[in-house]
Amino acid sequence: MAEPPSGRRTPSRPLPRLKDSDRGPARPPVTSDLAVRFRAELKRRPDLIPFGGNIVVALSGGSDSVALLHLLVGMREAWGLVLQAAHFDHGLRATSEAEARVVAGWAATLDVQCHIGRADGPLAPAQAALRDARYAYLMSLCAECGADRLALGHQEDDQAETVLFRIMRGTGVPGLAGIPVRRGRIVRPLLPFARAEILRYLEEREIPFLDDASNADPRWARSRIRFRVLPALEATCGPDFRGRLLALSAAAGNAGRLLECIAGHAESEALLSCRPATGDRTHDFDRRKLLRWSTEIRALVLRRAARRLGVSLTRGGTRAGVEFISRGRSGAGVSLGGGLELRREYDLLTLLREMPGEGADLEVSIPEPAAGVGSLTLAGKSYRVRWRPDGVADTSGDRIAVRIARGHYPMRLRGWRPGDRIRLRQGSRKLKKLFGDLRIPRSERGQIAVLVDCLGRVLWVAGVAVGVPPGNVKIEEPVLHIELSDG
Repeated sequence: MAEPPSGRRTPSRPLPRLKDSDRGPARPPVTSDLAVRFRAELKRRPDLIPFGGNIVVALSGGSDSVALLHLLVGMREAWGLVLQAAHFDHGLRATSEAEARVVAGWAATLDVQCHIGRADGPLAPAQAALRDARYAYLMSLCAECGADRLALGHQEDDQAETVLFRIMRGTGVPGLAGIPVRRGRIVRPLLPFARAEILRYLEEREIPFLDDASNADPRWARSRIRFRVLPALEATCGPDFRGRLLALSAAAGNAGRLLECIAGHAESEALLSCRPATGDRTHDFDRRKLLRWSTEIRALVLRRAARRLGVSLTRGGTRAGVEFISRGRSGAGVSLGGGLELRREYDLLTLLREMPGEGADLEVSIPEPAAGVGSLTLAGKSYRVRWRPDGVADTSGDRIAVRIARGHYPMRLRGWRPGDRIRLRQGSRKLKKLFGDLRIPRSERGQIAVLVDCLGRVLWVAGVAVGVPPGNVKIEEPVLHIELSDG
C-alpha cells in the first residue's frame, strides 16, 4: 500500500515485543519458516522471480520491503539472482536524506547496491502524487538497469485493506480482485503472506527496519481502514472477516480472467481494422456486433482497445463510451479522456487517439459540474476555457450558463462536424444550415467552439446559438458557467 505522505519515520530500535494490535487478527500458528514457504511459493510461480533474473527490489525501509530483500538475498546464490535495491526519497521530512543513507547501509551489509532516487522538485503531499513520482523513478531505473522484475513488498493484509477500500469507494469485478501478484515487470512475491508473519520473521532475526508513525495517522483513509474499520468489522462479523475479503478477491480475480477471455472473443468478432495509416491509433468496430454483448463486455472491449492506444480509461470515460455505443447518434462522437474519441458513422464505430502536435484540434473535456480550466485549439486558433458551477445566467457570445443533469457529463468543447445538429426551441437545425443562414464564412467555421454532452448532442455553439438542454433538468442541478477567451 502507498505510504501516507507525511509523518515521522525512525529506524527501529532493538525490536520490542509486538502488541496484539500490531500483529493484526489472530491466525493459526506458522508451522514452517517463512523463508521456506516463500521459496516454495516462488517455485510454484516461476514467472514471479525467474532463475538467473535481474531483480530490482523497491526498498522503502519499512518492514515489508526489508523482509522481501532479506528473503531474496537468502536464495540469491541458489537461484543465480542479480539483486539491486531502489529507494525513493520523497523529500517530505527533514530526516528523509538520513533515512535514505540508513536504508542504503542496510542493503550494503547484504552486498546489494542501493540506488537512491529523488524528485526533481517539491511534491504535493498527496498519496497519488507521491506514488506516481515513486513509480516513475522505479520503472525508469528498471529500464536503465535492464531489470527483469521490479519486486514490491505488498502483502496479504495490504490486499484485504485494498479490497475493502475499493468496496467503500465503489468498484467492479476488476477492482474487487485487488492488487495483482504480477503486472508485466512488477511482481509482489509477499502477497500470500500476512503482516504478522513478516513481523515475526524480522523479530526472530533481529532485523531492523524503519517505523513510520504516520501509518497510523487517522487523517488518511487507509490508516482508518487498518486501525478502525477492519477491527470493527472483525468484531462484528467474526475474526475470519479478513479471510473472507481475501476469498472474495481471489474469486473476483478468477471471474475477471474469464471476463477478459470473453471480451477478447467479442473484440476479435467486432474489430474491423487497426489502421496503420494513422500510426496504429485508430480502431474500427462493427457496432451491431458489439451490441450483441452485455454492457460489461462492451466496457472491457473499450478498455482493451484503449490500452493498445496507450490510454487507461477512467470509470467516467468507460461509462461515456458504453453509453455512446448504445445511444450515440450517427455523425456524432464522444471524448473518453486521454485524447481518445469514439465516433459513429451509421454502424461503424471508430476509436481514435489524436496526438497533440500533429495538426489535430485540442479539445476540452468537462468531466463534472465543478470548477476547472483548459486549453482549446480549433483550426489553429487557441482559446482559454474556464468553467465553474453556480454561474450567473448571462449567456452571451463567448460565455454560457447551462443547467444540465449529471447523467449528461462528461461534456466537451470541440469543433463542429458534418452532421452536427442543435435542438432549438423552434426545432432541430443542422449546424451547416445554421452557419449558412448566418453567412458565417467557411474559413471561420472550423474555429467555432461547440459544446456537446456525453452522447454528442450539441448544447451550445459559441457566438451562434444555445440549444435546449436534453432530458428533464431538475432545478437543483447546478448551473455551470463556461467562458472562452483568446489563448
